[in-house]
Amino acid sequence: MQTTDFENQKKEKKDNPLFKWVILLGILTVIFMGTTVYFAKFYSPSFNNQVQNITSEKETMEQNLNKELADLLAQHNALKVENGELAAQLTEKDSIILANADEIQKLINSQGDYKKIKKQLARLQNIAQEYVAEMDKLIEQNRVLTSKNTELTETIAKEQSEKVRLTQEKDELNQKINTAATLSAYNIYSRCVYHKSRNNAEVITERANRAKKIKTTLILGENSLITPGTYNIYCRVSVPGDGRVLTPGKSDAYTFINEGKKLQYTAKAEVQYVNKKENVTLVWDIRENDKAIKGTYNVQVFSDTKLLGETSFTLE
Repeated sequence: MQTTDFENQKKEKKDNPLFKWVILLGILTVIFMGTTVYFAKFYSPSFNNQVQNITSEKETMEQNLNKELADLLAQHNALKVENGELAAQLTEKDSIILANADEIQKLINSQGDYKKIKKQLARLQNIAQEYVAEMDKLIEQNRVLTSKNTELTETIAKEQSEKVRLTQEKDELNQKINTAATLSAYNIYSRCVYHKSRNNAEVITERANRAKKIKTTLILGENSLITPGTYNIYCRVSVPGDGRVLTPGKSDAYTFINEGKKLQYTAKAEVQYVNKKENVTLVWDIRENDKAIKGTYNVQVFSDTKLLGETSFTLE
């Protein structure tokens, strides 16, 4: 019986319009207070400042990380360019640096865990320092090797220069010896002579109509460097006017070679040279029924290897 009364009272309250308004008002009050608290917290100036500060810190962190990574790569690339040939020896370490840099850049772009990025960047910096240390070691080794190569090159150059100098000195000495080891002549004298009919005494003459012989004398100098043996001495006499050389004949039997040229001779003498001075006489007999002509006669004296000297005489 009492239960029924209670239920009836409860039913009456629900059906009462005032009761419904009280409930609705209570719900609206709760919603209003919740909204007020929400906007008071999340849209207050201090909250906005906190949000802005967090955003700014992230942007600054991202910029700093990008700058550190960019600076590291710039320094690394500059070192590679500066030491191109040596950098080729560190390709494995270079690949590790570039791979880590690429991974870090991706994490920065995806706004990943900045603490993790900082750790990876620090690790990359250590790897880059190892690369620098290895490069410095290679540079020092290359410097030492270059220095040794330079010293070796200079030594070789000096040795070659010394060898060339010694060769030149040897050649010059040989040339001097060869030059010194040749016959030399002095007191070269040429004139015309005839013999007196009474006592056959030889008389020097300057008159063309009396000349019977052209006689040339000289002295071979003493020279211990010359190999003793038989040496040929040649005399060439050129007549006045056309310069024709007096010769016993036109065949090769009356020629000799001097400096690659074949020359005719007027008279020839074979000398047994024994390193001492030697008097030499060369004679041209003027043929019978032939007369010497007036003018100046040029006379040249040769050995087998060179011109020994020249002289001349004049007939009137």
